[in-house]
Amino acid sequence: MIPVLVIFSQSHVDFRKPEFDAICSMFSIEVNGSDSINQESHVFVLHFESYLEVSKLLSRSILIKFAIDLSIESESYDDLYQKINENPGIIETFDVPEKSFALRFFAIGRKKKLDSMERIKSFLDAVPFKNAPISLQSPQNELYLVEEYENSTDSNPKKVYFGKLIGEGRSELKTKYNLRERCYIGNTTMDPELSFIQANLAMIQSRNLVLDPFVGTGGLILPAAEFGGFVMGTEINYQTARAKGRSSRQGVGERDESESIKANFEQYHTEDKLLSILIADSSKHGIWSVNAQFDAIVADPPYGVREKARKTVKNKEVAKDVIQYQQKEEYDLESAFRDLLNLSARILVKNGRISFWYPVILENYCDENLPNHPAMKLISNCEQPLTRKTSRRLLTYRKIREPVEDEVCEIQKTGVSHYRSVLFTPNKT
Repeated sequence: MIPVLVIFSQSHVDFRKPEFDAICSMFSIEVNGSDSINQESHVFVLHFESYLEVSKLLSRSILIKFAIDLSIESESYDDLYQKINENPGIIETFDVPEKSFALRFFAIGRKKKLDSMERIKSFLDAVPFKNAPISLQSPQNELYLVEEYENSTDSNPKKVYFGKLIGEGRSELKTKYNLRERCYIGNTTMDPELSFIQANLAMIQSRNLVLDPFVGTGGLILPAAEFGGFVMGTEINYQTARAKGRSSRQGVGERDESESIKANFEQYHTEDKLLSILIADSSKHGIWSVNAQFDAIVADPPYGVREKARKTVKNKEVAKDVIQYQQKEEYDLESAFRDLLNLSARILVKNGRISFWYPVILENYCDENLPNHPAMKLISNCEQPLTRKTSRRLLTYRKIREPVEDEVCEIQKTGVSHYRSVLFTPNKT
């Protein structure tokens, strides 16, 4: 197998292993050493069957910075130079006239910025390239020196790695989809980096049919469309679904015609993937045909201060000549999450996944209190801290079988129904 140095981003470390596992499962990638991936280190030596499998992993991962075809792993620079002297073929492979090269430097785990040019010059003085031309802009061999530090204040690295770049992850997507430049956003539009991670955990692939029952401004289905899925959503709030009313952007008044969910898809050239946005109540499962089937569901049910969960209720009887609009009432959070998992058990294909955000009051949290459905298996549970008292968890379930009659989701005791009151409670002084 091929030894590969995988360098992860230092953000969202609790999501790192679940995203890695989901992508490997999606593409049937065989990896040795993945059990070593943890939250403390950011550099790992893993073994893959082929470079193609590494490329597949990089084509989807948001949290992998880049991967290197590892030539040498050493304890120090002296050790590195000794191994090169003992195995001259390592450098000879790259030092050929017909292949240009560039040498990059990357250090991880150290606070103080290092002089990369000094490191590169020292390496090339010790290991001169005599034949290969240098090309900093478009080298055919992009070589890397990577230093890994045990402690942020250490003077010397605990490991020095050398090898050729295989490729980079997809972190550029969080820049491409940044909220500042997006046509239409709301108060609670999901951070793009997290929304792409969520799409990976849901294992959304090309031509999958994907649903967001609380679609809002479409922030969670945009990544699904970027990855080739066909998407649709339901939204109970007419103004949100149709981009009416006041803008969420500071200093901007009423929304204009340029703002819409469709405009977002047109902005990213994925409008052919947007099937429909239904103005509907997600708690009314009868809106779906008995034959309805989705490959994946992504959701961020409203639970915070800025957005409250609501559902429609039966109107009171009035005179026939009175025009009446559908009434709504507050939708308690436990019921919202039960309904969401019940819906998933019903309309997902077998082995289809749902990935949704779940609010947590830290003092009340334990794994046993998470939503549970007999037909659904919890695959991953990733935490994003919010405040000193609260966090939210990205829960991902896989449908393992069709539900039988009377099987429903259960939530033993969560405290999520009191989530907003905790947010409003002032800190004691």
